[in-house]
Amino acid sequence: MQFLLKGGSIMRKIILYWLVPFLWISVIFYFSSQSSNEQDIKPFLSDMTILNKLEPIVSQIKFSYYGEMRSVETMGLERFVEFLIRKLAHFGTYFILAVLIFWAIRKSLQSTINMQIILAFYLVVLFAIVDEFNQAFTPERTPYFGDIMIDSIGGLSGLFVYILILFIRKKLKKKNVNPQPS
Repeated sequence: MQFLLKGGSIMRKIILYWLVPFLWISVIFYFSSQSSNEQDIKPFLSDMTILNKLEPIVSQIKFSYYGEMRSVETMGLERFVEFLIRKLAHFGTYFILAVLIFWAIRKSLQSTINMQIILAFYLVVLFAIVDEFNQAFTPERTPYFGDIMIDSIGGLSGLFVYILILFIRKKLKKKNVNPQPS
């Protein structure tokens, strides 16, 4: 693996490529450093009339998480929807983080795509672990291995989508360069 040398200052380019992922990491770190009270969206959810329309669908969802049954029945509608939103936020933020890190790696390092994928996934999982560790020091927050798994699956999904897009673009480019005779 070596850094790309495509003219200009290599350090300036590396900093620019990695700026966006580090900004996103800062956003994640900021929100994970907030207490659950600071992130409480239940009052906002209770004002939404759409929740009542969603209740028949959401009430069908039941699962065990952190040793507790999670459902509308056990938690109430607003609390359960807030819980789902929080877990989807874990998935989504790490989906985006993986895409940003993979992009920065592709732009700043010369290596095989397999090595780029492995490195991106490793960095995403490493940050998920650090992020959960940080929550041990945040009031009203608890680190949980299940969240690391959600973060990792979100990151892996982001990498999968990015690679799928690269594959499709490569196929389309190849098709346009070598059009089939009709």
